[in-house]
Amino acid sequence: MIINLDNYRKNKTKSKKRFVEIPVYEKIFLEGDKLIGEFSNGRKEVICDYSKNKM
Repeated sequence: MIINLDNYRKNKTKSKKRFVEIPVYEKIFLEGDKLIGEFSNGRKEVICDYSKNKM
């Protein structure tokens, strides 16, 4: 089997690199019905609100 790598290389150079940002929390804890993540600078972010999922 013969594979022409030139076609592969041309297609690879056209595609753009994409980056995904993934938050890294120092602490993760529950506060009421909310899952809270805390960054190293002290800022808190609600990861998931379980009170919305209740029926």
